[in-house]
Amino acid sequence: MRESDEFLILQKYFKNLGSRYNDSSGILIGPGDDAGLFSAKKTDLIFSTDVSNSNVHFPKSLDPELIAYRGCCVAASDIPACGGTLKWLSITLVSPTTDLDWIKKFAKGLKLFTKDYKVPVIGGDLIKGKECSVSVGVCGEVDKKDFLSREGAQEDDLIFTSGSLGEARLGLKVLRSKKKNLSKDEKKYLKKFLKPKVHTLLGKNLQNIATSCIDISDGLLSDLGHICNQSNKGAEINIASIPHAGSLEEALTWGDDYELCFTVPQRREKKIDDLAKNLKIKINNIGKITKSKGIKIYNEEKRVYLKQKGYNHFKK
Repeated sequence: MRESDEFLILQKYFKNLGSRYNDSSGILIGPGDDAGLFSAKKTDLIFSTDVSNSNVHFPKSLDPELIAYRGCCVAASDIPACGGTLKWLSITLVSPTTDLDWIKKFAKGLKLFTKDYKVPVIGGDLIKGKECSVSVGVCGEVDKKDFLSREGAQEDDLIFTSGSLGEARLGLKVLRSKKKNLSKDEKKYLKKFLKPKVHTLLGKNLQNIATSCIDISDGLLSDLGHICNQSNKGAEINIASIPHAGSLEEALTWGDDYELCFTVPQRREKKIDDLAKNLKIKINNIGKITKSKGIKIYNEEKRVYLKQKGYNHFKK
């Protein structure tokens, strides 16, 4: 195979990624045509895209297998944040090289993701460019009445987050350090950055329980702020109730954890407790939605002020 032949590369390494899950995802025609074909039947669909660029979202030197896997996780996280079920992915890769070993490793990362989450890749594109960039389109399904938007939060709703915040930030620091002998915690942090968990079951089970939901990609304060803004409400959070690792300010503002933040009426709090037990995950009550705008931060009774609010690509 010639290294310069884009179409043979696509045919050999990218055509049948996750094809064993085509039937369960309604795929009628996968990669190979101008577009894929799938059956929507009587369901409603969710579609989202996400881009990961080298030296912005991941180090330039990162192994291509991990670039692919992480890029899929980051994009797929939007589906459970809407209460949906992930159905398929479409991948566009701007490759920094024509080296087949690099491309084969990237394809291996995609294959591993499709296996872990039982979802097919329906198609995409491959081009050569100066810097690596991965654009992932994700499709999910959910009945429109069960769709979790950012605008449904109500006054006195409780605010919950899954997992622990700040671990991905520490994982990036471990990665950049190039340290060899890692502690148990360092390995956990590194995995959190490289392979953030897509909360497929949690998102689906929040249907008819949560009033709003978002994945934490740009920091809790920033993403909770999106819920507040679109719901025309405010929030009060207690940092003593937020499990985190490393610097508290970075844990609240850095992002990359891809945990879920969601709001729930107080009368449904027990359902969240039961859900956490059934799914064997940590879900933490960190505050409540308020009528007054803005997010107020407390450490128990003491008001806390932070300069940083969250990650913003265009902040000067």
